[in-house]
Amino acid sequence: MTCDRYLEQAKINEQAARSIQQSYPDWAVTMCFYAALHLIEHYACIKGFDIEQYKEQDQESRHTTRRKYVDDLAVQLRSRNLRIAYTYLEQESRKARYLKDITTNAKLYYTKHKDKVTESFENLRKIKQLLGTDLS
Repeated sequence: MTCDRYLEQAKINEQAARSIQQSYPDWAVTMCFYAALHLIEHYACIKGFDIEQYKEQDQESRHTTRRKYVDDLAVQLRSRNLRIAYTYLEQESRKARYLKDITTNAKLYYTKHKDKVTESFENLRKIKQLLGTDLS
């Protein structure tokens, strides 16, 4: 298994997010999260780390185990900003996908709250920087 597949998927997700940022800001936010998710997977892969070892229960999702890995990685890298940025992206993605804590459709919400979209791209940039990843 090659680690490059995660990096390539992160790149594709970020490019897609940028291409629809104006027309579908809700999906752009979601794709920023998935780009970050694949960056975390790539980092673990190149370090030879299996995120599944964080699984404590059979019912635990890959998202849960990945979140635990991000928490530990933030401590290891001495950067709580990694955890903050990843958590922000995950929460905004959930908001966009499941209409969590919003009273309108997601496209309208993120069209009115462009700052949330901008912040999503900024948090993705922070994660790339903290992990030393270049997607260009």
